[in-house]
Amino acid sequence: MIASNSVIVRKIESCDLNDVASLHMLAFPGRALTVLGTETVRRYYEWQLTGPHDVTAVGAYFGPELAGFSFGGIFRGALSGFLKKNYRFLIWQVTTHPWVLINPLIRARIWLWFILLVTPLWPHSFKNVADSPIKKRSFGILSIAVSPNHQRRGLGRLLIEVSEKAAYDAGYYEMSLSVDADNQKAVHFYESLGWEKAPSNDPMLIKMKKCIPRDVSTSQSTSLPT
Repeated sequence: MIASNSVIVRKIESCDLNDVASLHMLAFPGRALTVLGTETVRRYYEWQLTGPHDVTAVGAYFGPELAGFSFGGIFRGALSGFLKKNYRFLIWQVTTHPWVLINPLIRARIWLWFILLVTPLWPHSFKNVADSPIKKRSFGILSIAVSPNHQRRGLGRLLIEVSEKAAYDAGYYEMSLSVDADNQKAVHFYESLGWEKAPSNDPMLIKMKKCIPRDVSTSQSTSLPT
């Protein structure tokens, strides 16, 4: 656990997922997961926390209030596994919320979900990722969010530092994440922390990466929460 300026950073547990979902709803309005409701979001993060992943999930707290969170690591079917585990629930959500399909971006995203859902999820593909040399693998930031009520308090930087420390300690050489193409504010934020843009085949996303030097940790002063 980390305590700094009344902020406590600790690992996210299953009992915290309702708070994670509520914060996601505030931080990411208009996203496909968000428009399908809090329970959809909660199930998404439950899969990230309990699925076949090597995940570092941490939350920043002011007292009992979750002010920010980050999910990072190696994910094996972060989206496809979630879809396959929850497809009955998701079909029900879409059929009972048909108005969400009016938005062309949401409609396109849900269509992508359908493609992933009918694509076989081969267990050996997970094994190949797990067995690949760690030097060639990238520690991915799947999601990072800060409550609108706690912006400009350094929480985003703190959560990134904790994730970078986790990646360094686990022996990774690179980190990666994706940002919405229209979110230039986030791009500039990551660039200020030493991240660089990387090639992307998705025009809706900007991919970014950061190399982790193995001689000196970029976040030696930040201890991982317990």
